[in-house]
Amino acid sequence: MLAALAKSKLPGMELTVHVHMHEADKAEILHAIHLLRKLIMTSQAQLASDLQAVATQIAKIGAETTALLTKITDLEAALAAGGVTTAEVDAALQALKDQAKVVDDMVPDAPAP
Repeated sequence: MLAALAKSKLPGMELTVHVHMHEADKAEILHAIHLLRKLIMTSQAQLASDLQAVATQIAKIGAETTALLTKITDLEAALAAGGVTTAEVDAALQALKDQAKVVDDMVPDAPAP
């Protein structure tokens, strides 16, 4: 007799498999292997999809950070071209640059080729 229990919870990827074989015949064993293979492949397909979603999100974050840094540089240039700024404007610009640095420091720089 073959008793098999296989369950999977997605996307948390919890997998529980219990297989008990006592006097199981070849067909029952092959059926259990087929069920487990199907479960594993389904889990891997979900994992691949989840990984792609994270990669897309990271690319989006990178693009948004690059745009933010460009806007800060443009703002600095505009303020410099405008002449003298108040202490409040200087402080606000520095606070913005400091916050951009905090975000930039969260992600390690890519290694040089």
